Amino acid sequence: MSKTDNSALSTFLIRVILYSLLGLSLLPVLVMVVLSVKSNVEIITDFWSLPSVIRWDNYPGAFETVKGSTFNSLFVTLVSCTGIVFLSSLSGFVFARHRFPGRETLFTVLIGLVMLPQVLLLVPLFVEVKSMGIADTYWALILPYMAGGQIIGILLCRGFMATIPQALFESARLDGASEFQVYRHIVLPLSLPILTAIGIINFHGIYNDFVWPLMVLQDQDLKTFAVAIFELSTVYRFEYGLTFAAYVVGSLPLVVVLLAGMKYFVRGITEGGVKA
Repeated sequence: MSKTDNSALSTFLIRVILYSLLGLSLLPVLVMVVLSVKSNVEIITDFWSLPSVIRWDNYPGAFETVKGSTFNSLFVTLVSCTGIVFLSSLSGFVFARHRFPGRETLFTVLIGLVMLPQVLLLVPLFVEVKSMGIADTYWALILPYMAGGQIIGILLCRGFMATIPQALFESARLDGASEFQVYRHIVLPLSLPILTAIGIINFHGIYNDFVWPLMVLQDQDLKTFAVAIFELSTVYRFEYGLTFAAYVVGSLPLVVVLLAGMKYFVRGITEGGVKA
């Protein structure tokens, strides 16, 4: 067998393995969608079968059940991600393009924070939120998310922005541009891929977070989707079709955001990984 044949066979096998892994990853999603349009009897008696009659009426009930919590999650997530992207880009720009006393020490501290298990911060953070008087409010979620999400964002932005040609900054400053104008008109447009990647990563993590909202929120009107869907699974534990339909409804924002930013997300991950 020639080298060309070996290469073609290796490529074929790699593709088969990758497609198989992709199929295994998508199988739970497909099962969730199928179960969301089945009746309880069909789910209990024949779990793996296709629905004999598609029960679209599961979705109106599911939407009414989780629409409030989904809005809460979207609001908290969008505000938090906006703050994370903005502050991470500013801090990353400063670390990448400015020299100041203690810069390397401060950056080393940031790297150390990445290695710190987040579970160890739950109790101190809860005490801090209670002492600030913002427990059981949106701010109890937004402020910690913004503070914690910046760490990885700063590291990625610093590595990405350090590779932007210095000549662009020098030309802008010679033309009289201020530091904020340099940031606004040069850094932000060129850093759009990495900022999109940071936004999507944090959007996914914040939207799906369960432990922290469960700790700091008691008001039912402020419950996030992850907490609400857990309670729904408990209250409607025999309404399987309705529960799975609620899973699908609550997952749609994640799908929309990922599809909308997929192009920049892939560019940000690949270019950021190479450039960093």
